[in-house]
Amino acid sequence: MKTHNVIVVDDHEIFRNGLKLLLNKIANVKVIAEASNGLEFLEVIKKHKADLVFMDINMPILDGIDTTEQVRKEFPALKIIALTTFGDIEFFDKMIYAGVVGYMLKTSELDDFKKAINKVMKGGNYFSEEILANVTKETIIQQHDKQNTVVQKLSKRELQVLELICKGYSNRRIAENLNISYRTIERHKTNLLLKTDTHNAVNLVIFAFKNNLVDI
Repeated sequence: MKTHNVIVVDDHEIFRNGLKLLLNKIANVKVIAEASNGLEFLEVIKKHKADLVFMDINMPILDGIDTTEQVRKEFPALKIIALTTFGDIEFFDKMIYAGVVGYMLKTSELDDFKKAINKVMKGGNYFSEEILANVTKETIIQQHDKQNTVVQKLSKRELQVLELICKGYSNRRIAENLNISYRTIERHKTNLLLKTDTHNAVNLVIFAFKNNLVDI
């Protein structure tokens, strides 16, 4: 069984010591170094060949986000799992874009760390369940808010056109039904596609159903 060399990066010495003890209990894991901030870590990583890093996010001098971005440029194969003390997603997107392969709560149990290490070292990703739950919840809220904003931007006439599109009417039939020109219908349809960020009539219908703009 291959031993995975790990570095712990966190500005709290007590937590670092506790995490080192925890990780060293895992059979195929060896903590080879530690750092109290991102700048210190960037020097440490030059002297130690590591496979995996547990990276705190909020640190003085150089935080986990900037540190991850910098180290990934020089060591693209290095696996980094972000550590956080809270369950919200304030820094989630930034750490993902920076290049982390996992996102865990510092309060995670030994089994969670075992699973995380095993998964990321096999090329996968690992996220604490609490974090995934919050990300999913926040995403749903953001999508709902975004869709509500889009719906509010649709004019009364555009909503009428959308309803007839959902009924399967052709552009010519919609024009006849609303007593407006064929060209005007084409313009309304183009505006609907742009405002709803959809690409065709099928997507428009799906959008309408999802936002309860028409009866299924």
